[in-house]
Amino acid sequence: MRNPWLIALSITVTLVSSMVVPARANELDDFMAKQTEIEKAQDKAKSQIKDLQFAEEQKKQNLRELASQISEAKIALSQKDSAYLEAKAIVEAAEKELLAKQKDLENRQDALNKRVRAIYEEGNFSYLDILFQARDLSDLITRLDYFEALIQNDQKLLETLKIEKENVIQKTNELKEKRDLAETTRKEAVAAKGVLESKKQEEQNSLVEVTQAQDQLFTQISKLEKDSKALEEKIRQLQAERTGGVVGSISYWPLPDYHTISSPYGWRIHPITKAKSLHTGADIPAPSGTPIYAAGAGTVIYSGWYGAYGNTVIVDHGKGLSSMYPHQSKIAVPNGQNLNAGELVGYVGSTGWSTGPHLHFEVRVNGNPTDPLAYFQ
Repeated sequence: MRNPWLIALSITVTLVSSMVVPARANELDDFMAKQTEIEKAQDKAKSQIKDLQFAEEQKKQNLRELASQISEAKIALSQKDSAYLEAKAIVEAAEKELLAKQKDLENRQDALNKRVRAIYEEGNFSYLDILFQARDLSDLITRLDYFEALIQNDQKLLETLKIEKENVIQKTNELKEKRDLAETTRKEAVAAKGVLESKKQEEQNSLVEVTQAQDQLFTQISKLEKDSKALEEKIRQLQAERTGGVVGSISYWPLPDYHTISSPYGWRIHPITKAKSLHTGADIPAPSGTPIYAAGAGTVIYSGWYGAYGNTVIVDHGKGLSSMYPHQSKIAVPNGQNLNAGELVGYVGSTGWSTGPHLHFEVRVNGNPTDPLAYFQ
């Protein structure tokens, strides 16, 4: 059965491989169309990554639970092993006791047989013999009592031995049943432990497949981001060729009530792809819906969805300087609008590749990203 994550990945790869960079470098619309295609591929890859990461966490959780269950199964198996060995030892002791009882019975039966045989060899021994051999009445009574007591004692002895033997047999059979039950439960524990270990191996194999699919997808995402960055650069170059509009500088903090920087400009581990990448701006956390203001006078040269940046406004301040306001929940200005420093451009959100509401404040010089905080020192 083919892994569904690999199937999904192959769809994404097919989509990306079918893209062809437009040859008409002087037409902005063609580049924007190409950017839209990359945005769609990025959105699909983002969705697949979330699914894969969820599946990875689920499988890791399953492995943790299975490890706990296997640990409990080992303890239960150890207890059942001990119970079985104890029951087995008790049965062996009972069987030895039974053999001793059997031997005792045989010895006593043999002694009785010898006594009877001796009486027989001495001749017929009856009440008449006792009567005629008696010296007097007192001797007769004594002989009769002795003879009766001897017979009764032999009978009681045999009956006692038989009862003791039957009790030992019954006790031994009961102990054997307990031993057999202990052995059965021990075998069941062994089988249960084997099933759990088999499930653990299946989950580990599946986790490897998911991890491999993520690695392949991350590689493809990296390519998408490179393509997107290349097009962004080209778009900015084409937009910079526009004449007219407001020329200004960067001097106004875009979120006046929020100054904490959660992730500064520079190299970092990407929060989604987990790969090392250049963070091209400064992240300023703020509640969703917080107003965003232009960092300086200029002209809006882009207003709309911008792939991983989500809802984005780009303001050209002239002389190669531009500022960027991505991840907005709502855009407030159209493309081509002239702005003064401190005018509203939109509202804080978490659209695109974002892990929470914030403003990714970005400044570029001739299309190259630079540290935006340097303008406010």
